[in-house]
Amino acid sequence: MVITIPGGRVVATMHEVMVKLEENRLTLQTQTDDITLLGAPCMLIANGGTVNWSISLGTEENLNAVSEATGVAIKR
Repeated sequence: MVITIPGGRVVATMHEVMVKLEENRLTLQTQTDDITLLGAPCMLIANGGTVNWSISLGTEENLNAVSEATGVAIKR
């Protein structure tokens, strides 16, 4: 599933998440097992092994779409 976020897009599957930031031409990638979704302020956090980054998803709709695509529950 491809989700448009401020500044780029998120490509999310049951196995991995890629965040492509257009302005910097930067791609962040992680396995689904290493992500946490926070309901306020709509954040995707990747933390596992050598991966450690976070990004705002902008809206509740984007957060719900990533949750649905990955099967990861949202922490509120």
